[in-house]
Amino acid sequence: MKNNIKKSLAFKVKALRESAGLTQEDLAAKCNVSWRTISNLERGLVVPDLVMLIEISKTFHTSLDDLLSFHIDSSKSKSRIEREQFIIEKIRTMPSKALDFLFDEIMLIFKHFN
Repeated sequence: MKNNIKKSLAFKVKALRESAGLTQEDLAAKCNVSWRTISNLERGLVVPDLVMLIEISKTFHTSLDDLLSFHIDSSKSKSRIEREQFIIEKIRTMPSKALDFLFDEIMLIFKHFN
């Protein structure tokens, strides 16, 4: 269970950081930690303290609930989970017009493949 939490948080933080165009050093500066701490967090080696979680949450304008909620489907590959999380984070920051366009395109894809 603890490893699943670490993995989920690692994927989310990395996806959020990359989506925002930040380096590990940039995020580390915002959280008042070293870039090594961010690297270890993104590799699932450490669990951040509450203060760091709040700083990450503020940096990416996401709630602690969203940041800490997790579900890892063990039948999915690591790369698939990372791609899904990356897409979710990109969608959250899209302008409404772009989201409307994307929604229409996705509906066409579903219609074609179902």
